[in-house]
Amino acid sequence: MTAESTAPRRRWLLGFCAVGLSLTVAGLIAEGLLRWVFHAAPLLDVDIYRIDGQGNLRLQPGARRRHVTRQWDVDIVINSEGFRDREQPIASTAPPVLGLGDSFAFGWGVNLEDTYYYRLEERLDQRRPIRVVKAGIPSLGTGDELRLLETIGSQYHPQLVILSLFVGNDFTDVQMGGLAQFTVEDGLLVRRELTPRSWGSRWRPWLARSSHLLQFLRAVQLSYAQRRAAAEPQTPGGLAARDPWLWEFAKIHLRQWPPETARGVRETLDYLDRFLDYCRRHDADFVLLVLPRSYQIYPAEQREMQQAFGWKDADLDMDHPQRALAEWAASRPVRVLDLLPEFRRHAAAHPDAKLYHYPDAHFNAAGHRLTAELLAAYLEKEGLPRRP
Repeated sequence: MTAESTAPRRRWLLGFCAVGLSLTVAGLIAEGLLRWVFHAAPLLDVDIYRIDGQGNLRLQPGARRRHVTRQWDVDIVINSEGFRDREQPIASTAPPVLGLGDSFAFGWGVNLEDTYYYRLEERLDQRRPIRVVKAGIPSLGTGDELRLLETIGSQYHPQLVILSLFVGNDFTDVQMGGLAQFTVEDGLLVRRELTPRSWGSRWRPWLARSSHLLQFLRAVQLSYAQRRAAAEPQTPGGLAARDPWLWEFAKIHLRQWPPETARGVRETLDYLDRFLDYCRRHDADFVLLVLPRSYQIYPAEQREMQQAFGWKDADLDMDHPQRALAEWAASRPVRVLDLLPEFRRHAAAHPDAKLYHYPDAHFNAAGHRLTAELLAAYLEKEGLPRRP
C-alpha cells in the first residue's frame, strides 16, 4: 500500500481523533462550569443519605448541597445531628417535639426556613421556647419512621410526636416493603434491582448520577418528555404504561382497592397502632398529620389523572385514604389533623394561589406555610405541647 493511498485514511483518523478530543474537552469544560461556577445540583438525585448502625435511613451530618431544578433552587444543609435543621437548636428546658415524616417533612423543593416544622417551631417559640426536632427524611415509609422513632426516642425523650403521612405514596411505600426497596450507594438512594448487575451496568448509573453535565442533559430530556406528554392526547392506561409507580400511587383513590393496595393500608394502620403504643408507653402525646395529594385539591389535576388512567367518576373515591385513617382514629381514639378540608377551602378561595409544585407533587412555600398555620392552631386547641 503506497503512502498516497494511506494519506486519506490517516487524515480521516486524525480528524476523528480531533473531533473526539474537542468533544471531550468541551464536556470537561461544561462539567466544570456546572459543578464549580454555577453549582448546579442533580435534578432527582442528591447524595445526602446513609444507613446507620440500626439499619435506619439517615442523612449525612454536615452535608451541604444546592438543589437546582426547573421548579426550585434551594440549599440543603444537614446539621451535626443528621437532620435538616439549624446547627444550634432552640434552647429549652422542656422536652422537645419530634416531627417525623418523609420528603414533605424534610421540605423537598423549599428552603429550611419555609418548611412547616421550622415554621411551627417559630410559632411555638412565640409562646415559650421549645424545640421541634425536624426528623423528616425523604423516602421513608411509615414502618421505617416507626423504627427511627424506636432508635432516637430514647435520645430526645419527646413530649409530643407528630407523624406526617402523605396519602400520595405512604401506603404504597409500606406495600412495597419500605426501605427494603432501596440501597445507599455513594450517598445516593438507589432502588434495588431484582437481578445482579454487570460491571457495565454498575458504573453507568454511577457516572450518570455523579456528572452534573449528564444530570443537566437528563433534566433537559425529562423536561422535553413532560412537555411532549402534556401536549399529546392521553390514551386510557397510557400513563400507567409509561410510569407504573404513578399507577401504584393513584390506586389508593379507587373506590374498590385492589388486594395489594388493601394490604398496604392494613399494614400501615398496624404501624400506626404501634406508633400509638410506643407513645403511650413513653408518656408522649401523638398527633397524626395527614397530607393530601394535589389532585385531591385541584379538579383539573384530577381530570388529568382520570384521563391518563382511563378511570370514570364511578371508579373513584378521592377521599378513600382519609376516610380509612379517620375510621382507624375514631376507634382508638387518637388525635388526627387532616389537611384535606382546609386545603380545599383555600383552593376555592384562592384559585390562583397554588399550594404544590407542579408537576412535582410536593408542597411549595405556600403549602408549607398553610400547613404550619393549621398545625399550630390545632395544637393550641388541643393544649399541646404540654407545659412542663
